[in-house]
Amino acid sequence: MTRPNCILPIPRPESLLPVLLAATALTVGWTPTVVQAEDAPPSRVNALLNFEFSDQYLTPRGMIVHNDGLTFQPLVLGLFNVYKGDSFLTDVTLVGGFWNDFSSSGVSEHAPFNSNPKTHWVEIDPIAGISLGLGKQVKLGITYTAFNMEILDIPLSQHLEVKLSLDDSPWLKAFALNPYALFWQELDGKATAARVPFIVYKGEPGPPSSYYFELGIAPSYTLASCGLKLETPCRVLLPNKDFYGEYYAQSSTVGLYEVGLKGTLPLKFMPPGYGHWGFHAGFRYMNLNDDNVAGMQEFNAPGKATRDVIQFYCGLSAFF
Repeated sequence: MTRPNCILPIPRPESLLPVLLAATALTVGWTPTVVQAEDAPPSRVNALLNFEFSDQYLTPRGMIVHNDGLTFQPLVLGLFNVYKGDSFLTDVTLVGGFWNDFSSSGVSEHAPFNSNPKTHWVEIDPIAGISLGLGKQVKLGITYTAFNMEILDIPLSQHLEVKLSLDDSPWLKAFALNPYALFWQELDGKATAARVPFIVYKGEPGPPSSYYFELGIAPSYTLASCGLKLETPCRVLLPNKDFYGEYYAQSSTVGLYEVGLKGTLPLKFMPPGYGHWGFHAGFRYMNLNDDNVAGMQEFNAPGKATRDVIQFYCGLSAFF
């Protein structure tokens, strides 16, 4: 399958960091009990590793980057707690790390798509952020990311995300929704293929850097007998008209919506001192509601306009 010659498609990874900033222990599906030496203070420096496998690379912004073979996405984060208190500001944690994407089938290093040479290393993204605990139930996460693509001559793009999340379990108990609101700003460049049809078909620069809002919930239930945690995350992305551009049609209020199911099982057989491990698996269904994000998939892995996407994934997480 060939694509029109272009140099600017696609975007980046699953937006794990805001979730990790809000509640790192939730990544492995349980609250770890850290064994400390007598009278020793708990560690203020921790690490989180997440190794995820999927049938395709689908970004939170609706870009299907590659869908041949298997994709492997490792994430490494260091967490540095610099403040804990009993006032309105209860916690300050600094976070830094890297996210990568690898493809088993390989992706073209240069345009056009499917040309040689190909690389299995698709992307590496530096991450830096800060998490603030506001009271007992509210978390504010501020995250910087840069998408450094190793494929198709795609230039670097930089972004800032601000996420406000609420732990409503003290009030709703087992029916907690864990709602959040998110603002995502492109600082430099584009995190989607929004400029590509303008460049390829019109010789124009396309839309400028832009932003979107996102609203979501993640209801969950944990089986006490085995510790299995079941989650049903749902979200809706509300883009500015320049985020996906308006090459194919007028921009929609709702860019995409997503629903999914995820199960996380703690690996309790891991001996003390080797971290807190968990296995997770799930799927997500994404509807690309905006005609522009659906249409620009002709420059990504599907090679044609795509409206509905289902992704399956599984992985291991470890918290130290």
